[in-house]
Amino acid sequence: MKKNFTQVLICSLGICAFTANAQVVYEFTTAGATGQNGPSQAQVNAEYATTNLQGAVTAVNGIQEWTVPSAGFYSIEVHGAKGGDDASYDGGEGATVYGEFLLQGGEVLEILVGQEGVDGNTGASGGGGGSFVVKQAGNVPLAIAGGGSGATSNGPDGNPGQAGSNGANGDNCAGNGGTNGNGGGASGSCGNGAGGAGGFLSDGLSNSNWGTCKGIGYNNGGTGGLSQYGGAVGGFGGGAGTHTNNLGGGAGGGYSGGGAPYHGNGYSGGGGGSYNDGSNQTNTTGGNNGPGLVIITPLSSPEPNNIGVATFVSPDLVSNLICSGTYNVDVILQNFGSNQITMADVDWAIDGIAQPTFAYTGLLDTFGGTFSTADTVTIGTITLTEGVELKGWTSMPNGNNDTININDTATFMIDSVINLNFSLGPDKAICDGAFVVLKNEASNETYDDYDWSTGASSSSIAVNTPGTYSVTVTEGAPNCMASDEIVITTSSNPTVDIGTSIESCGQAIIDAQNAGSSYAWSNGDTTQIITVENSGTYSVSVTTAVGCFGTDEVDVVINPNPDVTLGSDFEICIDDGGATTIGPINNPNYTYLWSNNKTTSQILVGLPTASPGNKTFWLEVTDDKGCMGSDTVNIRFKNCIVAGIGSVDQSEAWVVYPTPTDGPLMIDLSFEATNVEMNLFNINGEFISTVYNGNVTGTKQVPVDFSNLASGVYVLKLQSDEFVSSKQIMIQH
Repeated sequence: MKKNFTQVLICSLGICAFTANAQVVYEFTTAGATGQNGPSQAQVNAEYATTNLQGAVTAVNGIQEWTVPSAGFYSIEVHGAKGGDDASYDGGEGATVYGEFLLQGGEVLEILVGQEGVDGNTGASGGGGGSFVVKQAGNVPLAIAGGGSGATSNGPDGNPGQAGSNGANGDNCAGNGGTNGNGGGASGSCGNGAGGAGGFLSDGLSNSNWGTCKGIGYNNGGTGGLSQYGGAVGGFGGGAGTHTNNLGGGAGGGYSGGGAPYHGNGYSGGGGGSYNDGSNQTNTTGGNNGPGLVIITPLSSPEPNNIGVATFVSPDLVSNLICSGTYNVDVILQNFGSNQITMADVDWAIDGIAQPTFAYTGLLDTFGGTFSTADTVTIGTITLTEGVELKGWTSMPNGNNDTININDTATFMIDSVINLNFSLGPDKAICDGAFVVLKNEASNETYDDYDWSTGASSSSIAVNTPGTYSVTVTEGAPNCMASDEIVITTSSNPTVDIGTSIESCGQAIIDAQNAGSSYAWSNGDTTQIITVENSGTYSVSVTTAVGCFGTDEVDVVINPNPDVTLGSDFEICIDDGGATTIGPINNPNYTYLWSNNKTTSQILVGLPTASPGNKTFWLEVTDDKGCMGSDTVNIRFKNCIVAGIGSVDQSEAWVVYPTPTDGPLMIDLSFEATNVEMNLFNINGEFISTVYNGNVTGTKQVPVDFSNLASGVYVLKLQSDEFVSSKQIMIQH
């Protein structure tokens, strides 16, 4: 059922108009055109010259294009055209459909108003055309009413357009009606006949003898079928023509075309099927006894402040492909309301991630106004490396809430981004006139076209002449391009000479020279100079900074150095015959050199004539191959015999006081000495204790307490690396 409104409707013959307090009604007619082709622009202009459609309709091959003035709910009432009459019988009536639709301001509707089939007068008549209302964007059908079939001279009347979506079958073992938006079938096995009527998607079918009689589908222009041998043509809107003027009537066009009749008098084609995608539908078989008609009526007043993102215009895809890179994001903003729009917020997101809001200021006029209702603006930029989804939407037109949101948002899918991973690599040198191959060093990908500066078009080129070479590659339908250039210079291969053989002691140092190059040695080293400790053959590859290459190898013999061991550091008492021999057993093939210039394998150290202190001795041993080994030993020479009382040194370098003492006393040291050791002995030379051990630098005071000793005479002996001295002390309790 249709909706009830407070406005008063005046209806006559199925055509309704609002009263003066209601909204306007838009009525689309055939504009006086008849037959198989639709109206011209001149006919449309004349038809609507004094109506609310004046200047608002464009005729494109007979199909009328009209822009919805504002967003809102509209009713669409569509009537299919009647089939052609015979002198005695009437053509079938066209179907009628009614539905209500939410349309967006600025949407373009394509309206094909079906035309009656041509009368046969004394024979078969052409089929009536279907009437179509189709949303241009996406070619989306909204409402389609099927046309009736033509009458025949022997009756009965033609078949009506169908309320359902399928076309009706032709009479008597003839063609089946079309289904799912396709054209109707040709006549069957009973004999030849006219073709089927056109549907929304495809033309009617025909048998080989009468191919021109079929109706043409909407997507192919909707032209009515031709006639053969004096027959009648079908009406614009896919109506089928007839074979001759006295045989079966033509089928009616529609969403699905009617089937062709049997080839003979007294038969008629099937009526066309209908389609309705609206709400509150009314669909009627037949009901229209004349040309097609389309009535579009607004059911609500336009929203004053209503703006939306109509579509994305950039980034621009080519065959659903785009090149990687940075692009402006451009959208078309559309005013769908009844007020001019001067400001609005435009928000957008990349894969659901919000981007900065774009504040639009400008002028979007209303439909029918002096200025444009749309404006293309750049709302941001995007860098594309892979597929993304862009979404843009508007809010707050003129600072007000936008209460109609269906037309606010547009989405844009970018599925395929072409990334050209291309590089010729760093500049190169031609080494000693050799060829170098220039190609894509960044990946193994190849591209559709290559344009080299040499004129070559291959994916790679080989050159041996210095200079600058460039190439531009192109890929895909978007003609994505990438360019690079490379400078080729000349250079010589490095001269690598590390000798033929090396004999060395302990280790060998090998220098590949050619500083600043990269090196690859056979032992894994990567430095210019290497040190090797094992005999063998060593090779090196040298690559200069510009890529030139040289190599060499050398045989290396490593002789071991003599093993010289003087032992651990030790002490010698030089005053009690502690002299000892140091050094290895003599080898007559070796030569020896000591730190004291002795040339024997062993030397005697620690003789009584030596002075106390730390002494260092080293020995160098050279074998018969010239290899040398060495070692060092530190020996401390010291006096070990305690002097008797009569030989106590009275040196003033150190002072002991008071003496005699009952136990506590003080020792003042005033000298420079190392490894000072002060020991206490009894008068018989027996060791009692160590009083002090360390170095003395300048002056030092050492307090001691001998209260635990018995009264008597004792000896303090001071021994250092530099001198030996003794003093007597007397303890008296």
